[in-house]
Amino acid sequence: MTTAHGYHTGVGRLRLHYRTWEVADPAAALLMVHGLGEHGGRYAELAGWLTGHHISSFAVDVRGHGHSEGRRGHVRRFDVLLQDLDRFRREVRGLVDAGVPLFLLGHSMGGLILLRYLEEYEARCQGAVLSSPWLGTAMPTPRWKITVGGLLDRVLPAFPLKTGLRPDDLSHDPAVVQAYREDPLVHDRITPRLYFEMSTAMGQATQRSDRLKVPLLFLLAGEDRLVDTAKSRSFASSLEGDVQVEVVEGAYHEVLGETDRTVTFGLLKDWILDRADAPAESA
Repeated sequence: MTTAHGYHTGVGRLRLHYRTWEVADPAAALLMVHGLGEHGGRYAELAGWLTGHHISSFAVDVRGHGHSEGRRGHVRRFDVLLQDLDRFRREVRGLVDAGVPLFLLGHSMGGLILLRYLEEYEARCQGAVLSSPWLGTAMPTPRWKITVGGLLDRVLPAFPLKTGLRPDDLSHDPAVVQAYREDPLVHDRITPRLYFEMSTAMGQATQRSDRLKVPLLFLLAGEDRLVDTAKSRSFASSLEGDVQVEVVEGAYHEVLGETDRTVTFGLLKDWILDRADAPAESA
């Protein structure tokens, strides 16, 4: 396994950081998009495990996260995140041989970014994995917060607010929770503009779901305290084609960071390798 760091240029010439875990002659390549407040380095365990099964991985730090440039937890338009992802996909395509099948993975906010990307872009890939995609919050946001947020969005759209995320709600594994708390690259910020842009994107993801044409694997948490698992299941059940849903019973939000995560790693690996020889499809 060879690991490396790099940068690519996002919208507005922002320098966006990424990490790679590569193997010689990979059977497949996996591009990963993380969730709100975290970064691609938190997927090192999964990426390292996948190299043992001949899968190379590439994890970007979304703008405003990790080592990437940009105001923490902010974006002026959600579409910018889709454009950034398209540029990174092209970067990854240039890092692997032309014949290597490419898969995409998005967790939480990254899952929402990935769904909207596949709905709007002609992105040739063999399939996509949605880990606890953020299609709705587990607990409704109080109306007063929405009202205050709306006012701030008009006058101070980039004002940093705390997300209120509790690390204990991410995983049952104390080591994962402690590592999250101590990670200097993790932040707990979201701006009013990003909040409302994400809310709009959630509605668009449902309205335009008929555009999703690639094979999809949903990895959902049975006891998610952050995103609405029932909404994700309903969304997945409305789709046609090759759609597989796996609910990890008892799991908190980070199904790829739970105590029995190697079982979920295996599901992910098998799903990818089963589809690696299929022709690439466009969303």
